[in-house]
Amino acid sequence: MPMMLRALLLLALCLLAQPARAACTLASAVTNDFGSRTSYDVRTATGGSQALPTQLSCNGSILGVFSADYMKATATSTNAFRLRSASGDTIGYRLSADSAGSYAFTQGGTINYMDSAFVSLLGILNPGYIVPPMYAALSELPNLPAGTYTDTVTMNWSWAVCRLLGVGGICVLQETGSGTTTITVTLTVSRDCRISAPAIAFGTAPLASQFASVTQAVAVDCTKGTAYTIAFTAGANSATARPWRQMKSGTNLLRYNIYRPDGVTIWDESNPLAAAQPGTGATTPAQMQTYVAKVDPGQTTPAAGSYTDTVSVVIGF
Repeated sequence: MPMMLRALLLLALCLLAQPARAACTLASAVTNDFGSRTSYDVRTATGGSQALPTQLSCNGSILGVFSADYMKATATSTNAFRLRSASGDTIGYRLSADSAGSYAFTQGGTINYMDSAFVSLLGILNPGYIVPPMYAALSELPNLPAGTYTDTVTMNWSWAVCRLLGVGGICVLQETGSGTTTITVTLTVSRDCRISAPAIAFGTAPLASQFASVTQAVAVDCTKGTAYTIAFTAGANSATARPWRQMKSGTNLLRYNIYRPDGVTIWDESNPLAAAQPGTGATTPAQMQTYVAKVDPGQTTPAAGSYTDTVSVVIGF
């Protein structure tokens, strides 16, 4: 046998005899947490995609994509890609190979990351490693009650990647493997409220005793199913609402108060009133909480002026 031929054969035998080092590692479990968002944040914006932690990573002499190479992921979601709370409410989300969601996983569907179109689109192939990306994003804007929403996805992986090139660029060592990653997806929906409160205008009168009472309402709504209470602060010019709140003009004061709908019971933070109905989650508050405002008719009329005070509406939930 000629000497050159023996050398080539020995080289080929050495290449084939090299031990198959573990080039690919697979995480057994990862978590995607969408974080805590108020019910109104969920209703008004889905938010952008977020990258999941690495599941599969292959390191080593991966120099190209061969026709026999593949890196496949098959997804099975417990709730068909819906996050579910203990109350049974749900919100849809997606898992995808790209941040735009153009290549989304379907129930039982498979994506091959080594597909030539994916390799160029996602830019996942590098001279020394390959890491298939995955992204998660909320895909719906539902009216949700507060709670923790979860889903579990079983991602079945299988792969065959070239680990070593031989003479003429032929793959002489291909690593194959398979395994499962459990993906826990979580979203926490927190309570929140919205308020619309008009100004109180008593108008103009020459005497304190001649101001008419004002009956009107603040509009309130809170996260769906949330019980809440309503109260009013003492205002900027009084330490307490009892017996009177005070409007101010310069150094002069004009006493007044805010009462519950009966027009008698002072309404302040010491006796918040429970709303008759729980919140509906409406983005435009429409649960009207009526109150009565009166100027103290028995006080000495102060100097003429424009009297003001600032009172806050306090919602407890």
